[in-house]
Amino acid sequence: MTHLLAAALALQISNFSGAPPSLVLRAQDEVIRVYGEIGVPVEWVGPSDAATDHPAAIRIVLLPYETGDLRRSEQLVMGAATRTPSGTAIAYIFYRRVQAEAGRYEVSTDVVLACAIAHEVGHLLLPSRAHAPAGLMRACWRRDEFRRAEQGRLGFLPEDVERIRAGLP
Repeated sequence: MTHLLAAALALQISNFSGAPPSLVLRAQDEVIRVYGEIGVPVEWVGPSDAATDHPAAIRIVLLPYETGDLRRSEQLVMGAATRTPSGTAIAYIFYRRVQAEAGRYEVSTDVVLACAIAHEVGHLLLPSRAHAPAGLMRACWRRDEFRRAEQGRLGFLPEDVERIRAGLP
């Protein structure tokens, strides 16, 4: 019998937002659960591990607010994903926006933070930067998405799952 061992998706987080460490840890556990549901194991690595053991690790940077042109965006954004010229994948998450949306829809901040992280990491794994019509990769979540997130039921659409798996480093 042949066993395939899937390589874990390595994520490294830096918290410059003032988010409580215990909340960030709960969000990290939820990201593990969300990606685990689609068969993608996640490993959270430390900064030194990411540089040496996991050079393809996706960097997650928690900031208090969006910066630059994103401040002038008509739509509220909780995060942004980009790649540096050298190819490093970075997902920026704007914690105060996450907090505001969690409060607005009366859901847990750690769950919204986890979904924002999972969404931005999804952009870095999917071949196109397009949003989905529903689910975790929807551009602007509505009350229904926030409620489903709180219930642990906000996930990727089936057509995105295969594309995410194909985009793994």
